[in-house]
Amino acid sequence: MKRKMNLDSISIILVRPKFHENIGSAARAMKNMGLNRLIVVNGCSPLHPSAYKLASGAEDILERAEEFFTLREAVSEMGCVVGTTSRGGKERYPLLTPETLAKKLIPLSLKNSIGLAFGSEKEGLTNQELYLCHLYVRIPSMESFPSLNLAQAVMVVCYELFQASIEIPKKPIQLAQAGQLERMFEHMEKTLIQLGFLDSNHHQKIMRAIRRLLVRSEMDEREVQILQGIWSEMDRHLRIGKKAE
Repeated sequence: MKRKMNLDSISIILVRPKFHENIGSAARAMKNMGLNRLIVVNGCSPLHPSAYKLASGAEDILERAEEFFTLREAVSEMGCVVGTTSRGGKERYPLLTPETLAKKLIPLSLKNSIGLAFGSEKEGLTNQELYLCHLYVRIPSMESFPSLNLAQAVMVVCYELFQASIEIPKKPIQLAQAGQLERMFEHMEKTLIQLGFLDSNHHQKIMRAIRRLLVRSEMDEREVQILQGIWSEMDRHLRIGKKAE
């Protein structure tokens, strides 16, 4: 059975946030993506009216938020700490994307408390704070303008975590039977030869390419019938054309 992310094990840590609005927006992003544990380190209050205004439905996350003076205190009981950074370097290798991070955290989330640390709006996480982290993640963006708003960064990472926590059910597909496909291919081949699209003596290479194209589309019975109808209609027009001659 495929394992899924345990979102309840994950805390979003905002380190030295300067704007109440960003805390509120981050809380809303968290709730959108199924996360509910917010930690604020040495920043403005999550209970400010401006934070509530931007939370818009995620006020409960603000009210449950924990506050600490240092990141070291905030993560002291966590098994895995992830630092977000836009800076590379040997000490921050490998730099994971949010998607690869989510895959890596799935098994860890089952039995460990995990913290994802986001730095302040202007400075990000300090070297000392990054030193406390076990994994590093960078959100890919344009080199000419790489800086994301704090709440935007939280949303991007939380989205990937949420995707790793769900299984999107695929609608069962009843494929057309092999015999139906073969009859359709035979009909198509005859029709295309009559049209002059295929050379009657040297057409197998093109037919193989057409077969590959249509087989990849995983056609169901109705779709095969539609194509059969097209070939039949073309046959009818070909017969009419010959009679007119």
